[in-house]
Amino acid sequence: MILDSQADIIAALSDPKTYSGRVSSVEVRQSHIAILFLAGNKVYKLKRAVLYPDADFSTQEKRRLACVQEMKRSAVYAPDLIEGIKAVRRLKNGRIVIGGKSGKEIDTVLVMKRIPDTDLLNKLLPSDSFDRFEAMDLAEKLAELHGRAKVFKSKWGVDVVRKLILENESILSCFCPDIFEKERVNALTRSSLDSLNKQAKLIRFRQKTGHVRKCHGDLLLSNIAYTNKSFLFFSPIEYNESLSCVDTLYDLAVVLMDLESKGLRRLTNILFNHYMAYMNDVGGFPLLPLYQSLRAASRAAVCAKKSTLLKGKERRTVIKEARHYFDLAQHFVSGCCPILIACGGLSGSGKSRVARELGGLLDPAPGAVILRDDIVKKQIVGLAPHQTLDKYYDTPAFEEVVYDVLRQQARMGLSVGSCVIVDALFYDENERKAIEALAVEEGVPFVGFWMDAPITVRAERVQTRKRNPSDVKQAEELNLQLQFKTGPIKWHKIMTDGPKEKTVQKAFRILKKEIKQ
Repeated sequence: MILDSQADIIAALSDPKTYSGRVSSVEVRQSHIAILFLAGNKVYKLKRAVLYPDADFSTQEKRRLACVQEMKRSAVYAPDLIEGIKAVRRLKNGRIVIGGKSGKEIDTVLVMKRIPDTDLLNKLLPSDSFDRFEAMDLAEKLAELHGRAKVFKSKWGVDVVRKLILENESILSCFCPDIFEKERVNALTRSSLDSLNKQAKLIRFRQKTGHVRKCHGDLLLSNIAYTNKSFLFFSPIEYNESLSCVDTLYDLAVVLMDLESKGLRRLTNILFNHYMAYMNDVGGFPLLPLYQSLRAASRAAVCAKKSTLLKGKERRTVIKEARHYFDLAQHFVSGCCPILIACGGLSGSGKSRVARELGGLLDPAPGAVILRDDIVKKQIVGLAPHQTLDKYYDTPAFEEVVYDVLRQQARMGLSVGSCVIVDALFYDENERKAIEALAVEEGVPFVGFWMDAPITVRAERVQTRKRNPSDVKQAEELNLQLQFKTGPIKWHKIMTDGPKEKTVQKAFRILKKEIKQ
């Protein structure tokens, strides 16, 4: 609830005359817990005097401490973004000013550098300037942040997740039937609690094994800027440790959910799979549907609360946004029929490209789990995807281990309703039969693709690869693969030397036809 309107402070901070320098106008942006005043090349952030279950800014001192905490936490995610903290003071003549030593301190603001709106991902996307490699950059940055974040084994847990589910229900129910339908809210809660019960053991296991860490907590696209080829992360949660000391996948789920909300499934899938390649966190797959749903439901609740502060067209727009996030929340836990797809072919055949593009075309969000032999090889020995694997491991015995791990990971993805694409050489007939047998065991449809291209095309591809985990870089290495005895290949054969779009369309048509049969 809002305990104090702070009307006089808001009016003063909305007035260009309050600011020193050449400020001709002030743009005001509001959320349910803060107000931003964009004045010149600065942003002044005022915490609202509110008391919610997850945020207590009810006193001036609590708001000041929250500003201090946010400045400290922002140093991790966006160094040098926050310039300082200033007191809001009331002079003897009643005038409200920022900073100085005269007058009575009545509130606090964070002073930040202003980043162009065009650099914020919620404004930038979709954009030709932000595609596959930029999504990979973002995935690597998030993996880096999560990898070095402080571990908290006493935080998070089943009780916290259950509380979040019930808090979402409580808030959403307050807006029934005006914004949401009560029956759908109840159904979402039941689905979420059912998922929680199924995954309770996994949540406890991850809590004990270092997957609960001090995270950003609110990785919405509006809180991420891409400027000068680097990422800045705004507004980390500073006011509630139960929302910042979380499972790293719960932190990742925010950006995945928000990308999905904008219809950017391809980028969502690329970011997700590249993050997994670096974090090797396939054990957490089963939690993603619930975590994404929780994030979407929370956004629906936030938008609903925000709508109470607005009128007219602005209010209608925010209500529409709230309903959109609610629909997403239901989608994430609705379940889908998983499919197992294998993309095989020798190096440079285009199998990884087809796998990548198919991944973003499949439900449920964030698209297919893509498991690649080149990445699994390096994960097994503790290398990052960009590092080179020693030739020592180039043995049939190690290959056997790699394919066994691929099948284990594929089984895990299928078990929670995810579509899975296994991207590997599959030159051995026995390995092709083994992956087909996995689909039979799991009771899911199977589609196998065998990609090929002329040797000249394949040679050019391996020599010009960018950001590719494969260690096959020279044309001479392709000649060795020509000696492989593949046996009869019964999978769908696709030549990939034509335009990428046509190749992917052909594979997708085959996939849809096979699934209907």
